[in-house]
This record gives sequence, C-alpha cells and structure tokens, in this order.
Amino acid sequence: MTGRRVVLAGATGALGHAIAHDLAESGHRVAVHAHRRADAARALAGELRGTGHLVVQADFADAAQTDAAVDAILRAWGDVDHVVNAAWPAVPAATVADTDDAALEAGMRGYRAHAHLCRATVPSLRRTRGSVVFLGGALSTRLHPGLGQFGAGKAAASALTHVLALEEGPAGVRANVLSLGRVAVDPGDDLAESAPVFAALDRIGELRRVLPLPTAREVAATVRWLIADESSALTGQTITLAGGERV
Repeated sequence: MTGRRVVLAGATGALGHAIAHDLAESGHRVAVHAHRRADAARALAGELRGTGHLVVQADFADAAQTDAAVDAILRAWGDVDHVVNAAWPAVPAATVADTDDAALEAGMRGYRAHAHLCRATVPSLRRTRGSVVFLGGALSTRLHPGLGQFGAGKAAASALTHVLALEEGPAGVRANVLSLGRVAVDPGDDLAESAPVFAALDRIGELRRVLPLPTAREVAATVRWLIADESSALTGQTITLAGGERV
C-alpha cells in the first residue's frame, strides 16, 4: 500500500515529525499541518522523501479555517485517503476546584478541532473508503489530580472517534484511537521536564511499566499499520502503546 494521501494534523510536534517521515518513506503523500509554526511545517515538508506533499496552516478549532484548509487539500489532491490527528493544544494543569473558564476552554479546544477535522474530511473519506487515526492518551482513562481538563478533552475526542467508526463503517470508513502513555522523546519535547504534574505522573508510570518506553518511531510505525490494508478489519478500537503500563 503506497501512494495514499494523508492529512497529518500536528505534524510539527515530536510525534508528528516522526509520523510524517515514516509515511513519506512508505511512499505516501503527506499534508503537513501546523497551527502556528508554518516555517517548521515548510521545513518538514522539504525534508520528506517523495513529491506531492502539502503544507497546511490552520487552527482546526476554528470551523471556517478547517473547512478552508480541507478545501485547499482537496483542490490539490482531489481526495483524502486518511486523517491522522497528532495535534493537541497546551492545557493548563489545575484541579477541578481551581479550573477557570480559560482552562476549561483549553481543555475542550482539542476536542473541537478533532470534531471539525473529522466533519470536514468524512465526505472524501467515504469516497476513498479511508480511515481516521486519533492519538489519544492514557489520561483519558487513567485519572490524575490536576490533569482533569487534559484528560476530559482526550476522552471526548476518543469517544467521537469510536462513534465515527459506528456511523461511517457502512461507508467503508474506519476510525481508531492510538492511546499513548509516556513516549521516549528528546528532553526538549518532554512535558515531564517542564511541568511538575507530568513529572509526578511519570514517576507513577515507572512503577507500572513492564517494558521500555515506546519511541516516536514505534508510534509512527503503529500509525502506518493502522491505515494499512493489513488492518482493514480493525475499526472502533483503542490500541494502547505504553510499554505494558495499564492505561
């Protein structure tokens, strides 16, 4: 399976970067998305093997921007085969009692972006019998003090992905969640290095894991499998990649 057209939301992050390269190495065309880092998206697209890659800058939490971005992709490619959402906004850590409206809005921003992206691409995915992969997270099921808004947004987007699988399965569209715990990335990309609440969560994870942390390359390889023909019977599922940690 090569030559598929893949919209990759959040391509400029550590995981998105690895996924983009993996997809391009496998012969796929990638629409490299960034919310604000357009220069980084252009640089990444220039690094990718092959031709036909696109750069898309948009705030997917804004419905009009999402529709315009998807329209531009469709004009360039004709259709989309797969959507991979590796994007998620920064969500302030706060207890429920201390959560203000700004933190609540941040927590739901990622969900809204995922819903807009799915809604805008579903008509094309029906035509191509394509798929959606959402990068979920352990915090949607494994609760931790101070991270409720982060986890609630991820849980909402995961639920939406599962419902999408039910609704669009008859049209041949698949949708799955790849649930991640801790991923081995460079220190500069590691939330545990800068946020005490994530560092505390990481210490708990060390007691639960039975295997080494998954790497960004392993995440990318799993995403590639989830959009491949070899996983054509898989939909509405959550695949956990967390080093054996219970999530």
